[in-house]
Amino acid sequence: MKHLKHPTSFETQKLQQRGYQLLDELIVTRTLAAKFFFLATAGFFLFLPIFLAIYAFLTGTNQDINFAFSQVQGWLGTLLLIVLTIVLHELIHGAVMSIYGGKPRYGVGLSHFVLPYAYATSSKVFTRNQFLQITLAPFAIISVLGVLLMVGLQTPWLAIALAINAAGAIVDVWVSTIVWRYPRHILAEDTVIGLRIYGKSGDRRVAHSANSLFWDFLTGFAISMVVIWLGLGFVLPVILSMLGVETLILGIPDTPLTLYQYQHTDGGGFLASIQFVNVLGLSSAVGLIYGFVKSSFNSKKSNL
Repeated sequence: MKHLKHPTSFETQKLQQRGYQLLDELIVTRTLAAKFFFLATAGFFLFLPIFLAIYAFLTGTNQDINFAFSQVQGWLGTLLLIVLTIVLHELIHGAVMSIYGGKPRYGVGLSHFVLPYAYATSSKVFTRNQFLQITLAPFAIISVLGVLLMVGLQTPWLAIALAINAAGAIVDVWVSTIVWRYPRHILAEDTVIGLRIYGKSGDRRVAHSANSLFWDFLTGFAISMVVIWLGLGFVLPVILSMLGVETLILGIPDTPLTLYQYQHTDGGGFLASIQFVNVLGLSSAVGLIYGFVKSSFNSKKSNL
């Protein structure tokens, strides 16, 4: 999440003179910071297999992708790549702020000693559509350019940096789902401790809850994990054995994107293997989708 400076009293007076008032405010508490950290961690397991799948599809690769760095230089190079990705992320935030008249400043912090963050900050308050572009631009630009670079240079390990960038943008995406449901004329700003939204007296306040998103995510994640493990570990092998199926592979064969492999044995039994990391990624995807969809549904329902 980007952090924009609180408006001064003079700026607040100017907003009031234009007929604006504070409609909503989100404050990042210690508990909320911990939940965002959990969601971002789960997001990494979601986006890593997605970017690897894109790489495998565009390059037609059917070989294992090796992330084992045996040399210190390999680990240091990866760390440097991640840092550069974070820096680029914030520079893109700042560049879009500049386009809309903001004067960006940059820094790093640790929210409640739980959630580390880098930020681009400006004292300007932005319109809804400007704010959405500022918030979502790094995720979109880095993902597209990163995939092109990864495929062009045949460097699949770039997926690590792309997954970290995308995971870090989960909070930005959640904030955007709040802001876009307001009318176009509202003004929005991130503060050092959260988000403020200003609008006219007749504008509706959008109901939102990070707690609901977190618990809905956990619900979807847990249900997905149970269904996948029971389905692939017990139910599917029995069905395949009864049908006389010799082999079955879910995912891209001979790559880290193989989710599940089944092999019928001569003695009438079977062998089955499940890739735990890919199960985490799939379960994270289900949990995030379920959380965002239910949050959106509850907001619309509360405004009826």
